[in-house]
Amino acid sequence: MELRLRLPDEVHRRLRNVADEDGNSLNTEIVIAIEEHLARRQTSAVRAIARKVAERDAELLERLSR
Repeated sequence: MELRLRLPDEVHRRLRNVADEDGNSLNTEIVIAIEEHLARRQTSAVRAIARKVAERDAELLERLSR
């Protein structure tokens, strides 16, 4: 897929610097950043669900831990 993306100059500069440091193209660096962002969001969602389950089932989990 091809996508046109407008970036603020500062974000573009920072991405370009990181890409150059890592020996990546700007496109590769953007894909990596998006993949890392999506992974963090997924992890955050799983943690939120786990917290809700732990709160809901706190009494049961306490009994099971004995």
